[in-house]
Amino acid sequence: MSRLPLFISLIVLPMKVLFAQPVFPELVADAFGSDQELINGIQFANHYSRVDGHPYYLDEQFRPGSLHLNNEVYEGQRIRYNLFSQRIEVEYRSPDGHLNQFMSVPEHIPSFKLENRHFERKQMGNEPPAYYQVISSEVISCYIAWKKIMKLSRSDTSREYQFSAPVSTCWLRLGKEMLPFHNRKDFIAIFPEEIRKDISRLLKEQKYSFKQAGILEAERMILAAMQIYEREILP
Repeated sequence: MSRLPLFISLIVLPMKVLFAQPVFPELVADAFGSDQELINGIQFANHYSRVDGHPYYLDEQFRPGSLHLNNEVYEGQRIRYNLFSQRIEVEYRSPDGHLNQFMSVPEHIPSFKLENRHFERKQMGNEPPAYYQVISSEVISCYIAWKKIMKLSRSDTSREYQFSAPVSTCWLRLGKEMLPFHNRKDFIAIFPEEIRKDISRLLKEQKYSFKQAGILEAERMILAAMQIYEREILP
């Protein structure tokens, strides 16, 4: 073989090898499939194995839901809401069949649905931006931000920390006004005077505590208060 053909073959061979390698988008597609826009966050890792309890809304199960991302709604997702990290965790199956999870970036997802519950990312008053569960009718809406706190454990287990019960920050929109409430007095005062006794009676009947109420208790109370308002005030 002459020197010239040998020289050309030494150049062409590495180029063939180079172009035979998959490019980066192909590698990403092989790992995550076609929904690159959706699968964009932090790979899930369990940081809570040494903490009593769990950090999630309702429970640790992934539930049917949808995510709003870049003007697109991604239906048919399996998600759960981490109240400690304030991230949506999404379960997905890669093209090779492996079940994976990733933790979303809250700033990229302005709203989501978890089963029949709707959440929106908002900034209320002087509060930092957060996801608020929205319970609403045509003229009245309640916005509840849920979180969990990690604190020193009081149990007899070997775990040093535990998650608190869900803690809420609440706002009520009645007409054009958006008002916060933290206790019975605040909540009752938001409503028109003619139904305040009914709202007070409702809270007493349900033995409702704004400091200790769980998620399901809060939902029942808010819906019942809305029904009183719509029945007694609306024409």
